[in-house]
Amino acid sequence: MKNNFMKIVLVFGIIMFLAACGSKAELSDYVKVNFSGYDTMGTATYEIDQDKLIMDTFEVSDNIFDLDFEKLNEIDDMLSAYSIELDKDKDLSNGEQVVVKLSVDDSKTDKLKTKSEIKVTVSGLEEPKELSDEEIEKHVVVNFNGVSGRGSLMIDTTFSDDLRGLTFESSQDGEITNGDTVVVSLTEDSRDSLATLGYVLTGKGEAKFEASGLDVVAEKPSDIANLDDVERFISEGINREYQDWGFYKYEIIEGNTYYRQFYKEEESISFWGNSSSDGTLVNIYTIEEYGSEGELVDTYTVVYGFTDIILDENNKANVTELREYSNKYDDTYSLESVEKLLEGYGYQVVE
Repeated sequence: MKNNFMKIVLVFGIIMFLAACGSKAELSDYVKVNFSGYDTMGTATYEIDQDKLIMDTFEVSDNIFDLDFEKLNEIDDMLSAYSIELDKDKDLSNGEQVVVKLSVDDSKTDKLKTKSEIKVTVSGLEEPKELSDEEIEKHVVVNFNGVSGRGSLMIDTTFSDDLRGLTFESSQDGEITNGDTVVVSLTEDSRDSLATLGYVLTGKGEAKFEASGLDVVAEKPSDIANLDDVERFISEGINREYQDWGFYKYEIIEGNTYYRQFYKEEESISFWGNSSSDGTLVNIYTIEEYGSEGELVDTYTVVYGFTDIILDENNKANVTELREYSNKYDDTYSLESVEKLLEGYGYQVVE
């Protein structure tokens, strides 16, 4: 009886030994998922403890040089036989679950087995700091420049430390009118950087400001309360510019009057001209230049007037601050072509 019992124990031990030798390692036991970042914005990565997997599966020591070429090939095949995928690896929150999908290619190795998936609960993510619209408004400083209707803004910030690099923009820049509510928002790059800085927006990431202080130019000349004064200055200016001197005499023939509210970048300037700006009122003149014998020496077209006609609260232009504007076209230009140029540059005839 005793001998039979010993035989049973021996057979059982042999079976267990053979089973152990033929067992496969469970891949999921060697997978670790790591979470980093901030709650609601966390990221997940995974790692495989390959050293332990190799040692457990092939019962080898730490010294890889003890392995023969065939064994090394087996190890290499095993390490290339599995694939791992996370169903979600960003924008994670504490408490939610990440599914780890695993698979093993049995044609490459007989050393591994695996569950099709395991679930891991997200934890350890830090709580992000909050950035509110009120805080943005407190630290964003805007200055409005230019003229009403085409106003631009300059944006500065007083953020410190991590947030000092945040930048802002406005889609209204270049088209701002006094009284407008101007929305200043975080740029896309700055929004993307908040997660790495450990911040989350509690609002829209913007602040609102009322535009003011922009210069005002008339929409049309009749809006200028002291238009007669400006026209008188134009008349005096052209007569002063082309007054008779020495042997030369000038005949000044006045043409149409033109006005343009806003500057147009496409405008070209002749060699004898200077640049215009916003609020420009001009006349076209044909200038005939005569010599000492009364003969016609030259004929040319001159555009003359004033630009930067800025209005005060009473819609009056300060005539002492007007900037002279002139452009001279030689006899290769006809009067009609100069008129067409002005119209193309956005000027309108004043009736």
